[in-house]
Amino acid sequence: MKVIIKIFINLVALFLNRTCRFSLKISKFYICLSFIVFWGFSSFCQSHKSSTEVPIEDQRSFMILNLSEQVRWPNLDKIETFKIGVLGTEAIFNNLNKVSEKKRLFDKLIDVKRILGINEIQKFNVIYVNTAYEYLLKDILEATRGNKILIITEGYPTNSSMINMVQVGDTYSYDINRMYFREASLKMVSTLASYAVTSTELKEKLYKKAEQKLYVVSRENDQQKKIIKEQIKTIGSHIDSLNKKEEALAEKDNSINSLFLEGELKNKKLEEILSIERENERKINEQITRLNQQKNKIDSINVRIQYQQKILNDQSADIQKKAAILKEKNIIIDTQRKQNIVLSILSTLLLILSMSLLVAYIKNKKLNIRLNAQHIEINEQSRQLSLKNKELEQFAYITSHDLQEPLNTISSFIDIIKEEYESKFDEDGVQMLGFIKEGSVRMKKLIDELLQYSRLGRSKEYQDINCMPLLDILTHDLQSTIKNSGAQIKYNNLPIVNGNEVELRLLFQNLITNGIKFRKPNTKPVIDIVCKEVHETDSVLMKDQKFWVFSITDNGIGIAKEYQDRVFDIFQRLHSRLEYEGSGIGLAHCKKIVEAHSGKIWFTSEKGVGTTFNFSIPKDV
Repeated sequence: MKVIIKIFINLVALFLNRTCRFSLKISKFYICLSFIVFWGFSSFCQSHKSSTEVPIEDQRSFMILNLSEQVRWPNLDKIETFKIGVLGTEAIFNNLNKVSEKKRLFDKLIDVKRILGINEIQKFNVIYVNTAYEYLLKDILEATRGNKILIITEGYPTNSSMINMVQVGDTYSYDINRMYFREASLKMVSTLASYAVTSTELKEKLYKKAEQKLYVVSRENDQQKKIIKEQIKTIGSHIDSLNKKEEALAEKDNSINSLFLEGELKNKKLEEILSIERENERKINEQITRLNQQKNKIDSINVRIQYQQKILNDQSADIQKKAAILKEKNIIIDTQRKQNIVLSILSTLLLILSMSLLVAYIKNKKLNIRLNAQHIEINEQSRQLSLKNKELEQFAYITSHDLQEPLNTISSFIDIIKEEYESKFDEDGVQMLGFIKEGSVRMKKLIDELLQYSRLGRSKEYQDINCMPLLDILTHDLQSTIKNSGAQIKYNNLPIVNGNEVELRLLFQNLITNGIKFRKPNTKPVIDIVCKEVHETDSVLMKDQKFWVFSITDNGIGIAKEYQDRVFDIFQRLHSRLEYEGSGIGLAHCKKIVEAHSGKIWFTSEKGVGTTFNFSIPKDV
């Protein structure tokens, strides 16, 4: 800097030595102007020198990363990528993201993202909060309590968060709050606590920094004052030399004037020229004065314009910062508004769903109460019906058993009368005796069948029965009937069912013999037996059940529609005994056997075409 000053002074001196007399005052003006320009240039050099230091934005980013490295997380091994959330300006986010690309925390990658809403803070390990987001700090601390998340703030009062950064001049200091660390289940290394400052130390630091700045400024002002004094002395010496030269020129003018006086006649013309020159010089000086005044006005106007431009620039920068903060707040508010709308919709849907479930629950409860009452009533009716059935069966058994003894007596006496007194009866008496004998035999047969009917369903000893061998034995036993009628009985691939073998044999026997008995004249009976598996849903138990459904089809005489509702009634006959033999109890036996096996029996028939009897037996008993 001193070398530049010397070069500048030498240039000024050289310029002054070559300046003529009539431009002396103008040269002084330009010397002062050049000195002002030089002083501004030297100040710019000093400010440019100070600007080569580390920017405060980079110091902030380094401080955030260094502070994070002094904290220990309990689940550090499970963290794959270290996530840092930023609640600050775009410039702070960009600078921290740029610095983090070249660094690692605990040998892990660093992922820096901006936080758009308070509901996003749970997924970060570290959160930086700038002073612009002071209104969210309380909610952030409340939301992160106990979640192992480090909160770093900047510019807040001491003990506002876990770590609070404060700018002290061109560097940063920080203070810590141990209570927040304990609530977050985080631990700090000893160096973090040892280098932290208290509120008193922070104030002392700020005071000392201010004193240092004031001392440096005062020293710089003293040095600048010395330089100005030296420059003023140098300029003064140059002005003295100029004054001496001006005096010498004045002496020369005096000598010239004396010579002019000696020759007045010769010098009149010269005097006129000199007066004209003086007048011109005076006018030039006045013009220079006016120009200097105008220049001063222009300089003052420029200074005011620069000051106002600086104010406008500061206001514009402040407006841009506030606009950015307002934009960020609007984004956060919009996000929260959308979240509130979604939550309101979900709450409404949840309320509607809850009301629907409550209504369904109340209806189901009432239905269950009604079903339980009906179930109790059905159980009671079933119990009473079972008792009545037992009483009826017992009555039928006792009645049939007790009737057999007098009937046997009657039959025995008829046989004795026929053997000993048949010769004493005429033809009508013998015929009547034969009717009595035939009626007693038929009555005995009915009593036996009634007794057999009362015994059906009593045995619950079920076992797996292969229907193929069962029908093989049955058809062998009915071989004479089959041979006499020329019947064909077809069956194949019949399953194994669970039931009582005697009752199932009687079931198949009654249905097959009916198909053979009720055949059309001059027609050989054909009986086809098939079986298939069927799935049905129990409307009461509300579950699927599997059944074996047997179908026995014949080509007999069929059943007229007016008699189809009486087929399964006991002792019901649709034909006379002269046309077809039988007691009319066979199909009643079939119905009781199927119902004892928890199945159903039904039929389809067309008169003159044939009949198909179907019955179902549960697959799994």
